[in-house]
Amino acid sequence: MHARILTALKIGNFKAFAETQTIALKPITLIFGPNSAGKSSFIHSLALAHEALRSGTLDVFRTDIGGSAIDLGGFRQYVHKTQRGRRVEWGAEIDTAYFAGPLAERLASVKRISLSLLIGLEGEEDEDGLLAELEGREPSQIYSGKEQEGAEARVVVMAYDLAADGTLLARMSRRRDGVLRLDQLNREHAVFRRVLEAIVLSNTTTDRVTDADLGALRVAVDRLVPEIRAKAERFLPEVLLPSGGSGTLAEALLRPVSRGARAADLAEAVSLFFPRAVAELINGVNDLVRKEMDMLTYLGPLRSFPPRHLAFALHEDRNWYAGGGYAWDVVRQDAEIRETINRWISAPALKTPYRLHVRSLFALDQMARPLANELGELVERLEVVRDAEFGHSAVIDDPEESARNMLKAIRASNVDRITELVLIDQRTKTIVSHRDVGIGISQVLPVLVMAYGSKGRIVAMEQPEIHLHPALQAELGDVFIEGALGERRNTFILETHSEHLILRLLRRIRETANGGLPAGAAPLKPDDLAVIYVQAEQAGSRVVQIPVTAEGDFAGRWPDGFFAERAKELF
Repeated sequence: MHARILTALKIGNFKAFAETQTIALKPITLIFGPNSAGKSSFIHSLALAHEALRSGTLDVFRTDIGGSAIDLGGFRQYVHKTQRGRRVEWGAEIDTAYFAGPLAERLASVKRISLSLLIGLEGEEDEDGLLAELEGREPSQIYSGKEQEGAEARVVVMAYDLAADGTLLARMSRRRDGVLRLDQLNREHAVFRRVLEAIVLSNTTTDRVTDADLGALRVAVDRLVPEIRAKAERFLPEVLLPSGGSGTLAEALLRPVSRGARAADLAEAVSLFFPRAVAELINGVNDLVRKEMDMLTYLGPLRSFPPRHLAFALHEDRNWYAGGGYAWDVVRQDAEIRETINRWISAPALKTPYRLHVRSLFALDQMARPLANELGELVERLEVVRDAEFGHSAVIDDPEESARNMLKAIRASNVDRITELVLIDQRTKTIVSHRDVGIGISQVLPVLVMAYGSKGRIVAMEQPEIHLHPALQAELGDVFIEGALGERRNTFILETHSEHLILRLLRRIRETANGGLPAGAAPLKPDDLAVIYVQAEQAGSRVVQIPVTAEGDFAGRWPDGFFAERAKELF
């Protein structure tokens, strides 16, 4: 079962967001808000992180994952209010419950680990003093001068924080040589106490660590802190391992600890192994976030509308994934996904009388040989009978079976062929193209392929309900529940305007609580759903989370009377 490690994301000074906003990630996260409020900014920040991790550049214009749907325009455009002196903050929170190995041991007392980094231009002043304003921060030794006079300022990682359950563990900032150096380490924290104890007990002859030992060791740690460095070439920093020494703490030979020089002997062991332990801790956390971000997929608000004959369509263009064009190939090639989607689009409740079907198109000029071979065998199988009127006659005993055998022979031959995806109108048994049935099918098919064809993915979609009538919008709620809480275990981030979608999800929460779920439906609980409202304000957009009760109601009021239009029109 896929573990959902990522539990929240933070973004500040990015596009519509000024102050840092925290967005909870649940199996299903819905993002609502007025037009131009900044709903898409959150998804775009994910695309920025994904691209930075992929390519190593932070001055991102277009993203590989966003195709033509996401155009960030470079740092000077995606920084809030295009003020180049600001620093963009990006952060993530992860659940330690699924950690394993040494990382789990060191973070055994921690429930949540969060990291955050600041992105900025070399040589620009921080206009708002963001570094000092963020929780409990004090100004650090960030180097903000250009490496060469007159050189174009680069976009770089300026600072990095790691915290455990809201308490700072470590802080790093950029220096003149382009690397990050450790400014602060919370050596009093239980995490580092555990690290120090592990170093002493695993690498020395002593079998106990006293409070007095720890006091002396913390002084040794203070001397090591300035020497710990990291490079940030691909977004998340990588702490550089010290040269020489053992590969891991457990592999080191035991170092003797004498009674007369106990403090010095322990300090020597710590000096050898503590920098490596810090590197393994920070790099381990960053690797987990990196792997989670690598699972991101994206579907833009305007899906591709393929040509009539899909088999001859050009593909693998820039918008192949973000526009959903790839989904048609998935349906054409994957019979299981095709059948799953068929069950959805042809369900009686939806009144959509179509089924997806794959048919083969053969090269006519290559069919002579297989047809001749099969006709020859057919002649040999002919039954000759005597007829009083016509004399002797050759009879095909079962014409339909003979036709099927001929088709089998063609399929088994080396005739060139392509497969074409079509729709069958079940009312008239007519074969039609998606171009004949309206745009709704073409817009919803990529949504269904992402939901049913993805496993363990973070699936971000903009307006999944586009071009669908209300009943189909509501049914999408069940698609996302199955894709998130069934065996596929996806995490959905959905930017939407659909009242019908949220009403279906609230209904399923209510039915889960009262035992009224339809047979086979996955239960949906309030903790599985995050409803986010993005509210535009003069100082910058603000994120408001609307709690949901077990009865399927909202525990708070929607800002600005959102979704109040129904009452206005009816009453």
